[in-house]
Amino acid sequence: MANIISTSLKWSQEDAAKYFLQPLFVSNNDMQYFDVISNISGEKILLDKYAALSNITKTLHASDCFAEEATQAANSQVTLELDRLEVEHKQKAHSLYNHIKSQLLRTGVNRMDLSGTVLMEMISEILIGGIKRDFSTIFWWGMKTGGAASSPQVLSDGVWTAVNGIPAGQVVPATASPIADLASLMTARTNELAASEQVMFVSRAFAEAYRAELQQTVVGAAYNDLQNGIENLSYNGIPMIVKPDWDVNIATYGGSMPSQGPSADTATKAAMLMAKGAIAVGTDWDIQDVDMWYNKDCKENRFRMSYSFGCALKDNSLVATIVG
Repeated sequence: MANIISTSLKWSQEDAAKYFLQPLFVSNNDMQYFDVISNISGEKILLDKYAALSNITKTLHASDCFAEEATQAANSQVTLELDRLEVEHKQKAHSLYNHIKSQLLRTGVNRMDLSGTVLMEMISEILIGGIKRDFSTIFWWGMKTGGAASSPQVLSDGVWTAVNGIPAGQVVPATASPIADLASLMTARTNELAASEQVMFVSRAFAEAYRAELQQTVVGAAYNDLQNGIENLSYNGIPMIVKPDWDVNIATYGGSMPSQGPSADTATKAAMLMAKGAIAVGTDWDIQDVDMWYNKDCKENRFRMSYSFGCALKDNSLVATIVG
């Protein structure tokens, strides 16, 4: 049995965090724009939301009593619910062994040295690729009610579902001109969003259409743009994060998305403008289980991992979108 891996592996708490949770919730570049809460205990937490204080400045009177404003800063709460997710994967033992050998050869390691952390690191790298793809679908396109059956989409509510409650005036219908749409988006922003540090996530289709229109419109710089491309897109000083996976997921899940999101499989020109930290992302860092074992009956390696995920928009005024 020299050409299979038949050793059971159990990831410690530290290794599970290093190989699986950190790539999802810490090393994931998108997460720098969200408020990640990693130590949630239980199924949900309440996020406090306070209205801004106002009318507390008064005319100076030497003899009058204390004249406080009777209206207090209102407190409301947003619920961040966690869903318990489970990853399950199996692979024929001989196939996994060959996959591991290719990973080891790529890193210059002796292919017969499968000991200790070398083996665990290689297996973790293979598995996290698939987990990340599913997580991207759940994170952005998750929709527990009405999502595509038997798909990752129905496992938890994602960001597009979380922002579905924003007023219709903050949703800009996509047109043939991305520049005009972006101008409309700036107008559609609330004062709270306009005053915040902002970031914009866009689909690849929207980004490419925006690049093309820039090259047609800005004649003086068009030659250099055509020769060298436009690498870092932005609008009105707001950086754009291009998400090519959006286009794939819109084509797959667009037909089941809420009306205030990309709600058709052809609505690939999508953009979401948000205040940094406007959306809270939750997980329970301490409660997860990752292990792999060899099943002799089927001659295959089996992998299982569980973790928690949930997200919530803190306030409807902190997001505006373009959808087609």
